[in-house]
Amino acid sequence: MWLEISKIKTLKRQPSQSLDLNPIEHLWNELETRVRKKPKPAKNLKELEVLLIEGWRKIPDVYLKLIESMPRIIEACIASNGRSTKY
Repeated sequence: MWLEISKIKTLKRQPSQSLDLNPIEHLWNELETRVRKKPKPAKNLKELEVLLIEGWRKIPDVYLKLIESMPRIIEACIASNGRSTKY
């Protein structure tokens, strides 16, 4: 009811799990890619922790772009009625 009163568009068919609407998946992928590109792989848990923290600190530009893209992604998802989009 509140959504209708507020004139907020919703999908007729709600996707149960949509990567289109889950930017954290893209962040995990970016972090994994950066860690795997290191010339020297981690030999133990402590080294992996260091690589992950280092990689995380270098991706603020990625998560800012993801946040800024969310309105376009949501519009595309609504336009496709919850089906796949180019995102």
